[in-house]
Amino acid sequence: MSEVTSQSALTSSPKKVHVETWGCQMNAADSERMLAILAEKNYALTQSADDADLVLLNTCHIREKAKHKVLSRLGILRELKKSRPGMKIAVAGCVAQAEGRRLLKAAPQIDVLLGPGKIEDLPRLLAEHEASGQSSVATGFARRHHHEDQAESTSETNDRTKDLHAPPTLSGKREISRYVNIQQGCNNYCTFCVVPFTRGRELSRTINEIVAESKALLASGAREITLLGQNVNSYGSDRGETTQFVELLSEVARLPDLARLRFTTSNPHDFTQDLASLFAREPKLGRYIHLPVQSGSDRILQRMQRKVTAAEYLERVNWLKAAVPDIAISTDLIVGFPGETEEDFAATLELVEKVRFSFSFTFKYSPRNNTPAARYLDQVPEDVKEERLARLNGLQNRITAELNASEIGTTRQVLFLYESEKLPGHFYGRTDHFRLVRVAAQRNLTGEIANVTITDANKTALLGNLI
Repeated sequence: MSEVTSQSALTSSPKKVHVETWGCQMNAADSERMLAILAEKNYALTQSADDADLVLLNTCHIREKAKHKVLSRLGILRELKKSRPGMKIAVAGCVAQAEGRRLLKAAPQIDVLLGPGKIEDLPRLLAEHEASGQSSVATGFARRHHHEDQAESTSETNDRTKDLHAPPTLSGKREISRYVNIQQGCNNYCTFCVVPFTRGRELSRTINEIVAESKALLASGAREITLLGQNVNSYGSDRGETTQFVELLSEVARLPDLARLRFTTSNPHDFTQDLASLFAREPKLGRYIHLPVQSGSDRILQRMQRKVTAAEYLERVNWLKAAVPDIAISTDLIVGFPGETEEDFAATLELVEKVRFSFSFTFKYSPRNNTPAARYLDQVPEDVKEERLARLNGLQNRITAELNASEIGTTRQVLFLYESEKLPGHFYGRTDHFRLVRVAAQRNLTGEIANVTITDANKTALLGNLI
């Protein structure tokens, strides 16, 4: 429990909060932030909604039928609430932001509704609901981060962050790899994406605050930090400064307890040669990067408003390979974007062959409300999308299996993250190249970095023996 918990809270039993998080890593980090805020108000985490005083749904709007999924879960919780009248339901995240009072009208059992830019308001909203008995709502986008309302000067910010406590984990257990949000929102307005409409425009946190939060997470037992943003490469530009992302990475990498530093997501439009070169100078960055491309066709990239061509994307790949010749690269790919022809799709397959991604997150295009692409008239038939996705996945699976097989006989440093639930005594970790490795051991390897000889591989993971 935080030191700022009130004396009255200390003398009463903690309330229980159950958190369900859907979607991206940023949502996971937001959920942990809300847990930290609630811990200060005498809430303790429970893994079951059945005994919770507060059920918090942190929602994602990226996937198809996101609102329907939320309403389905709320229907189950409505019945639970009937048997437990004191239970409160809060809905946060991007569906809350996008749907607002429409969601409240469809599900009046919601007691608190807040967008991702309003998570600091959660205690106030709960208090307002307690006082009025009515649903409390906070949506919209912040013009600056909450900490800036409390501390304008660098010295005041340092005072506020020097004793920062790590937020609780969603699992309630020690986590070796933790997330830190470095910015909110996005300025790119890709024609298929709802993020600017659900998280607003880019808003960067200060380097001091990010370093302080990272330090607190490391003190709680983390060994790896992943910095999160919709476009980390443009970090700091919203402050009217030149992009500060390389400076931020260098500052966090100096933390002595940090073993590995990763980041996502990286827009190739803003990716710089300086950032590529940092991989050669900073070993904590490892030999892996996630660099979404979405399509290999210049025509489709232009329609997506990605602000980069296939040739420019390959140029950035070449910068990375010049810095780290064996770097592993993953990506995001969309098939069946409106107007995509067989020739456009063939260009995507060609790009995948050229880069040889270690793995890809592949999706069929699906329209999102309020996005330009949803209004394009030349939508691709569903059966064509299905067939193209199968071909793309077949190609990527072959490449991934070949790259993993080439690891057999090598020795890799592995940061072990967790013990297998299905196979006790077997531990999973990741190499510098972000490849998943499973090892059997007589001791608990969680949190250790150890040398492993790779003995076998499939498209999902590597198998190895401790040296």
